[in-house]
Amino acid sequence: MNLSLSHDMLAISIQEDAKTFYYLQNLADKNFQKKIGRKNKVIIFKDDKELIQRRYFLKLLSKIYVRKTGDIQKASVIEAALDKSIKLSLFKSNQVLQKMTIGVSVEDNYAIVFHLGTHQPLFTTYLKNYFKDHLVRIRPKHGTLTLYPNADITAHLLRKLLLQKELFGCFVEFTYDEKSVSSYTKSLVSRKIRRSHHTALFCLLEEYFGVLGCRVEDSFDVIRQNYLRLVKKYHPDSCGLYDGDLHVKYLAKFQEIQNAYEMLKTHFREKEVLSA
Repeated sequence: MNLSLSHDMLAISIQEDAKTFYYLQNLADKNFQKKIGRKNKVIIFKDDKELIQRRYFLKLLSKIYVRKTGDIQKASVIEAALDKSIKLSLFKSNQVLQKMTIGVSVEDNYAIVFHLGTHQPLFTTYLKNYFKDHLVRIRPKHGTLTLYPNADITAHLLRKLLLQKELFGCFVEFTYDEKSVSSYTKSLVSRKIRRSHHTALFCLLEEYFGVLGCRVEDSFDVIRQNYLRLVKKYHPDSCGLYDGDLHVKYLAKFQEIQNAYEMLKTHFREKEVLSA
C-alpha cells in the first residue's frame, strides 16, 4: 500500500488486494456525491457538506494503512488530509499503466482548449474540479473542453497541470506548442500588472490590441477584421441554449471586445488628425 501527497491530492495505491479496494470503493459510492471513478480507480473531491463522512473515511483509511504497512507516522498524514481530493487505485503486478495523451491549444489568445479524445468523462470531471471557479464549455462531439481564464490564477494552475506526469494511475502526456502556451500564461500575469497602472496610456492601448488578438504594429484594417470575427464568435446569442453562466461570460467578453475596438478606433483617428 503506497501513499503520495501533493498540494491538492492524497493518493493511495493498493497492491494486489482487490477485496480492500472494492470495499473502500463501495463505501465511497454510498457516502460521497462529488466523485469520479472506474473499475480500478476512484477520486473523491472535497465537499464541505460531506466533511463528517470524509473524516470517518480518512480514519478508516489510516487504520488500514497502519495494518498493512505499520507506518503510524504516515497514517497521521492520511487523517489530516481533509482539504484534499482522495484518489484510490488498485494496482496489480502484471498491470500495464495506460498512457493518456491530451492536446492543449490556445484559442483567440483568450481561452485554453483541451483535446481529450477518448478520455472525456474522467478527465472532464477532473478538469472542472481542478479549475474550480472557472467557466468551462464541454463539446462531447468534438472531444474538447474549453477553459475560460479567471485572472492570473489560471496561469498558475495551468503551469502546474502541464507538469503532471501521472493522473488517475495513468501516465499522462500533454502535447502543446510551448511558445504559444508560455506567451498566453505570461499575458494573463502581465494583464494583471498592466491593470494596476491605469495612467499609462501605452499599456492601456497594448491591452486593447491584445483583447482583439492583434499586435501593436498592426494596421487598423487588421484590427477591424479581427474585431468582426470576434464579435460574431462571442455574441451572447451564439451560445444558444447553454446555461446562464456561459451567457454572462459571453456578454462580458463581447463588451470587452466592443470597448477595445472603440478605444483603438479613436486612437487611430487621432493619429490621422495629427499626421494630416
